[in-house]
Amino acid sequence: MCFSHTFTSITSKEEFTHQLPVKNPVLDNFVFEFDRMTSDLFASSRVPGAAIAIVKEGRVIYQKGMGVKNGIDREPIDTHTVFKIASVSKTFAGILTSMMVDRGVLDWDDPVQQWYPEFRLKSEKYTSEMRIRHLLSHSTGLVQHAYTNLIEESKDFDFMVHALPEVDLISAPGRSFSYQNVAFGVIEPVLKAATGHSYTDLIKSEIFGPLNMHDASLDYESFISTENKAYPMFAKSNGWGNGKISSTYYEVPSAGGINASISDMASYMIALTGYRPEIINENMLKEAFTPQVSTDIRSKYFGRWKDYKRSYYALGWRIVENGDDVIAYHGGYVNGYRSQLAVNLDEDVAICVLSNSQSDFSSILVPAFLRLYDMHKDE
Repeated sequence: MCFSHTFTSITSKEEFTHQLPVKNPVLDNFVFEFDRMTSDLFASSRVPGAAIAIVKEGRVIYQKGMGVKNGIDREPIDTHTVFKIASVSKTFAGILTSMMVDRGVLDWDDPVQQWYPEFRLKSEKYTSEMRIRHLLSHSTGLVQHAYTNLIEESKDFDFMVHALPEVDLISAPGRSFSYQNVAFGVIEPVLKAATGHSYTDLIKSEIFGPLNMHDASLDYESFISTENKAYPMFAKSNGWGNGKISSTYYEVPSAGGINASISDMASYMIALTGYRPEIINENMLKEAFTPQVSTDIRSKYFGRWKDYKRSYYALGWRIVENGDDVIAYHGGYVNGYRSQLAVNLDEDVAICVLSNSQSDFSSILVPAFLRLYDMHKDE
């Protein structure tokens, strides 16, 4: 069994040291029950492989690889096995932009055309009204998933953006939620114009490097050359078979092109819960997690969340009112890889689940984790 757990109470996140374990019987019991629940669910779902991490108050309390990387040599998944994290990549775009806003490099309400003059929509009026916050909150007014099919075909990013004036608009910017990938990716040239650095270089220098996310990358070539990677696996009549690793979404890495291990994601979650303020401070997190537009998507995403009340989209994040808690969340699926990331903003606890199949394992495990944690948090 490959997991660890530690716990402490602190008064200052700035003074927190991540390497000093303090045993806590309540947390020990929670971790034990979670591991048993996860093992049972993994077995019953027959998912080929997954990796899971939980952080609590700045520490990794659970980290585990399960199953196999592929169906040929059946090497086991470990905590440094790399997966595509799909749309969980959007959370990085929200955090990175929040960092730049906090430093005064640009503003959420800057017109998109201020930084990217060639940006155009069918309506000149709506084009001029488009703000940076609209890109990252999926409130551009464009028809849902406009040109996502072109991303799936690995079309050039500039080609896709320059085709946006052909897409119908359903509302003015900021009025309604309509999930985008191409329009979301416009944040990349905006940030490049504002900083002088490419999106890829910014993610590496501002997030991957400082957070010691050594397994993470944003391109197809890096993923393919990584020895310790999970392959996408698809159901067959006699089990699971290897799929082909595609190059889709790497043209728009902000929308879905990050590769990472569960060890990387644990480091990221520690920062997301406020315990790396020298890198991602409280104001950056507050801005990224502030709801921008209401969403009505329970049946599609949150049917298994028994305490779900309502949800919103913030800036690269879904925000969910779940029972008495507020959860910053995102899920993703691409090329046979599924990912889930949930941060309980009231409890300084977060979970990430990565898998290499279309199984519902992660979609079941995350809400089960939230309920189990609620059962234990007041003990």
